[in-house]
Amino acid sequence: MTPDRRLDQIEPLIADVLQKVDRLVEGQGQILELSVRADQKADSIAKGMVELTLSTQRQYEDLKAGQEALMQYLREKLP
Repeated sequence: MTPDRRLDQIEPLIADVLQKVDRLVEGQGQILELSVRADQKADSIAKGMVELTLSTQRQYEDLKAGQEALMQYLREKLP
């Protein structure tokens, strides 16, 4: 077998391997992009949960204070 013949056999294999590597690299880039977006969305959700929790706590404290004031008023007015 001549070197040219061997090269003719190897070239398609190398081209196929390089094409597959390119696809893998492209797929890996897409996965990385998706993971970054998912991480950003998770951060956004976490911040929203913190804000919701704080808002709920403030509302509960306001409600509790109003309820205590109402109970005090009723204790004073009812025998």
